[in-house]
Amino acid sequence: MTISAKELAKAGVVAEDFTEMGMVTLKMNLVIQIIMITAAALMIIFCKASPKKAVAGPVWQSGMVAVVAIYGIAWMADTYFGNYMPQIQDMLDGIVTKYPWSIALVFFAVSVLINSQGAVVVAMLPLAYKLGISGVVLLGVLPSVYGYFFIPNYPSDIATVNFDRSGTTVIGKYLLNHSFMMPGMICVIVSTIVAYLLTLVIF
Repeated sequence: MTISAKELAKAGVVAEDFTEMGMVTLKMNLVIQIIMITAAALMIIFCKASPKKAVAGPVWQSGMVAVVAIYGIAWMADTYFGNYMPQIQDMLDGIVTKYPWSIALVFFAVSVLINSQGAVVVAMLPLAYKLGISGVVLLGVLPSVYGYFFIPNYPSDIATVNFDRSGTTVIGKYLLNHSFMMPGMICVIVSTIVAYLLTLVIF
């Protein structure tokens, strides 16, 4: 049985001249979680905050509904793209080779499904490079990865609708006719076009 140095280090086993102890930097998402949980604990201890009242409030309930929705969509999208990436590459090959800027439409569509700009970049940039799209074009169309406003299921969207007591922030009868659609589309279209033109001028 052969065990690598990495496996030994992960198990906490230190062997002389084979493994060594080292410092590992915490990732930003873990630091944010630690700080938030610590702050919540301090509020409960020193400010006498009531966890029961917090859980019973509309903010918590809306947030948990949004969290479950996001996890479901992210899981589905990750499963889909993980299984069908070769087919997606074959489907996009002819279009993006002839019109490289059209990768922006792909980024936007994937962002609608995944609900994360970072996840779109991680999932789609390697594919875009495999298709031969230059880094300059990809840099220009990068604003198009913001598309998760299209379907109003993101936690901040749901929370905003619940927070707005005036009733002006709404999700329409047909789901897509919501208050975030117009400002979101204007922002993405204008910023993508401007960024793309700037990259052509600068590079």
